[in-house]
Amino acid sequence: MDIETRIEMRPEGGLPHRHPIEFTASGSEYFRIWIVNLLLIVLTLGLYLPWAKVRKLKYFYSNTWVGGDALDFHGEPMKMLRGTLIAAVFLIVYSVGSNFSGWAALFAAVAFVSLWPALFRASMRFRLANTSWRGLRFHFAGSTRGAYAAMLPPLALALLPVALAGAMAGPTEGVKPGTLPPVAAGVVGLGMAIFSFGLPYFLWRLKRYQHDHYAIGALQTRLGADVGVLYGIFIKLMGVGFLAVIALIGVVAIFAFTGYASRKGGGGIGATFVILSFVLGIGGVFLLNVLPKSYLQVRLQNLLWSTTGNDAMRFDSALKLKRYLPLQFKNYLLIFLTLGLYWPFAVIGTRRAQLEAVVLETRIALDEITQTAARENPTAAGDMAADLFGMDIGL
Repeated sequence: MDIETRIEMRPEGGLPHRHPIEFTASGSEYFRIWIVNLLLIVLTLGLYLPWAKVRKLKYFYSNTWVGGDALDFHGEPMKMLRGTLIAAVFLIVYSVGSNFSGWAALFAAVAFVSLWPALFRASMRFRLANTSWRGLRFHFAGSTRGAYAAMLPPLALALLPVALAGAMAGPTEGVKPGTLPPVAAGVVGLGMAIFSFGLPYFLWRLKRYQHDHYAIGALQTRLGADVGVLYGIFIKLMGVGFLAVIALIGVVAIFAFTGYASRKGGGGIGATFVILSFVLGIGGVFLLNVLPKSYLQVRLQNLLWSTTGNDAMRFDSALKLKRYLPLQFKNYLLIFLTLGLYWPFAVIGTRRAQLEAVVLETRIALDEITQTAARENPTAAGDMAADLFGMDIGL
């Protein structure tokens, strides 16, 4: 009996099974992994990066529990190394080309835009095929055509106008001096304007490509979020940013007034200047970085994961800004005060807040889902052989 039949036979009004996600990692354990990875990456001039990534993912996945079972990661560092070297080649070619010729840099940018969607799809397939739960491998069902449809327009708008402007601004025979820079500026301005206005749409296309194609067995997720909601989030984000700027201007005004009062009263200016400079710096980081970034992360996670699922299961995310925002402010402050050594603790705290805000809801028992998934997809051991690259560029 397949999953659809089991769902149809479920009595109406039956409550879904809720399975909270647990994250059991600790900052002290991850600190030891992180510091060793960092030292080996430096000593090997970056070649250890894939091995460091595997150690990190294995630790994170083995401490992520769903329904009483942890995830696992099976990726091989050597396969990931090939993807890392490909990314390095892109960067080196673009950097070297920029020093010699703007047209060479443009050629490198065109090559990057042309190949990156295919590499992104390959990385998604590699990551999902190497992720397992209850002995079942996940897989990514997105097509190469879908990757290009989702990623090619924003990549072209973000990179090609700048590269083209750099090429046009260089010395060119047969063109009057002074005519190219305005044209180049116009190309960049037009490209950035279109990209900025379309950013929520491009993000929605990318997330729909990802969330529409996560699968385990025959169960494939779908994203139900509407692009209009994303535009609403970005409009509100602009409002948050505007209020943050106003608040920062107010802090600057208080700083200026206090400094003026100290000079007029003959008081000690030095101590007041140091204290208020520190307060101004912390306030600026919080208002212009932590607040907008945290707001966007919370809204996007809740929107995207609460609208991801299928007939048998769905996710529900209830990340709270009032809890997430103080956590991020504490993380930034302690990272600064410890000269970066608090970073692994901040990563663990952030990941715990994000994961434990998510609940998996199923209309039938998890055991039935996994048994059916195993029967309907006997090749769920993964499709790594179908992938040429193992690039890890994020999910």
